[in-house]
Amino acid sequence: MTDKFPLDLEQVVFTRSIVVAMPEHVPTPDVIQPGPENQLNVVPMDGSPGHYMVTMNTRLNLEGNPTSPYIIDMECIGTFKADDSLPNDEAMRGVTITGHSVVYGAIREAVAWLTSRQPHGPLILGLSVIQPTKKSSKESE
Repeated sequence: MTDKFPLDLEQVVFTRSIVVAMPEHVPTPDVIQPGPENQLNVVPMDGSPGHYMVTMNTRLNLEGNPTSPYIIDMECIGTFKADDSLPNDEAMRGVTITGHSVVYGAIREAVAWLTSRQPHGPLILGLSVIQPTKKSSKESE
């Protein structure tokens, strides 16, 4: 019995990969560093039924605070094909969950690899959790 997963990953590409080592960085163990800011966007691809594009931006320390060892600004895009048997809302939900895992995983791996070759050593990003978007007051009425 073969149950084929109803989504196919077509490609994963980086459209922005910026990692800057902070030259003034002084390790401060008592300072808790904020985690990265992640922004996820999932859209159906125009003119390609069943195809979806997942874009994630991960940013950390863009202001250049020297208590953090790096400035990180990454953007990764994944494209997916959903099985024709999936209703649109299920396909979107599946692509959102799977796409988040795939593109954030790629970003985590890239950041770890790039920073491991930088002066302050590897930076391992923590987990990213999908949060529901907040509805505006007009949408909730």
